[in-house]
Amino acid sequence: MTTSVYKRTILITGATDGIGKQTALDLAAHPDNFVIIHGRTEEKCIATKEWIGKENGNGTNIDYVAGDFAVLKEVAIIAEEVERRFPELNVLLCNAGVLYPRRLETKDGMESTFQVNYLAHYLLCNLLLPVLSHNRSNVIVVGSVLHTWPSLDWADVMAEKEYEKYLQYSRSKLMCHLMAFALHRRMNIARQHVNVNIIELGKEKEPNNNGKLRTTSALSSSMSTLSICRQAGNLAQLIEGPCLEKISGKYLDPSGKQMRSAI
Repeated sequence: MTTSVYKRTILITGATDGIGKQTALDLAAHPDNFVIIHGRTEEKCIATKEWIGKENGNGTNIDYVAGDFAVLKEVAIIAEEVERRFPELNVLLCNAGVLYPRRLETKDGMESTFQVNYLAHYLLCNLLLPVLSHNRSNVIVVGSVLHTWPSLDWADVMAEKEYEKYLQYSRSKLMCHLMAFALHRRMNIARQHVNVNIIELGKEKEPNNNGKLRTTSALSSSMSTLSICRQAGNLAQLIEGPCLEKISGKYLDPSGKQMRSAI
């Protein structure tokens, strides 16, 4: 499939729920954007694609890739599919994330929060670099102020000795921050036109796989749908605006102003 007629071809991970879904809706409303939604299952992706098309009155600039971040082999398949079908990809929004009340392991033998929030994105970013490097591109990592809470326990990154959901979520976000800064340095040394930035969206409340609510920021126990719409709108505005074309290796607030990272 060719998406060269569009100004931006955007892949959003975790785009079938919450902020990812709303951001996909906002971006797909702009005729300059081609939006690739990612979800865990094909059924959820199809439902989201149809919903966005109905809401916007146009579904021609939307497509999807499905794959479970809890299975690294599926992440590799996603990358292969994107490279084959969407070679003009120039925005990767790393948004997918989970927060589990108890420790779970993936089929790969990893702690689930660590793998889904961090490791799967690390793998996807690296596998998609050849595609992203073809164009002037942006990798955007959804960050969290919670990355400032913990230090990493390198002897127990899988939380086998001790698991606390907010602590492990915070550590996964710290790893995402480290990943983004490291990728920025690599792109800078290689003189590749791939900008990498971290965006702080603030507080959010999203449904988990069982349809129940989970708070993905311990800073708030209640957020309205309006706040999700506002955060998604801010994110879409940053992606469409000139701000991210000029900077890389930064931690930014929703308006694009630089924040201080704990790293």
